[in-house]
Amino acid sequence: MRARETSHFGIYGVLLQQGRLVTVRKSRGPYEGLLDLPGGTPEAGESPWQTLRRELIEEVGARLISAQEWRTFALHVVRSSRGVPINGWHRGRVARVRATGRADVTWVEDVVGVELIEPHRLPLGACSAPLAWALRTHLVRGA
Repeated sequence: MRARETSHFGIYGVLLQQGRLVTVRKSRGPYEGLLDLPGGTPEAGESPWQTLRRELIEEVGARLISAQEWRTFALHVVRSSRGVPINGWHRGRVARVRATGRADVTWVEDVVGVELIEPHRLPLGACSAPLAWALRTHLVRGA
């Protein structure tokens, strides 16, 4: 029996600090335990820029300066990080961003912590679907 199809839409940012990629480790959901790009679901009436600005502050304490090279993705996710079969579509937009502030998290309900990673040393198996996509498409330079 096939799992019921689900769909999620999010806005994400690729942020580098001193050559390292700012990532968040997920504490729940289909990407539990995996590294992800900072970002999330738009609130009612928010533009992509507004969503990204809010999410960067909430998740990593960074203030958005610019967002460029917006790209759209649609990824079919068939297994959760725990290996549970799912039938989910993860759609969204990702931008390369510049921001001020030190990457740090105080408390966000679905994030365990912030990790700065050298992109070329990041195994795709440790990544959420959007982060793996950003690495494969070279949206993260130097990967």
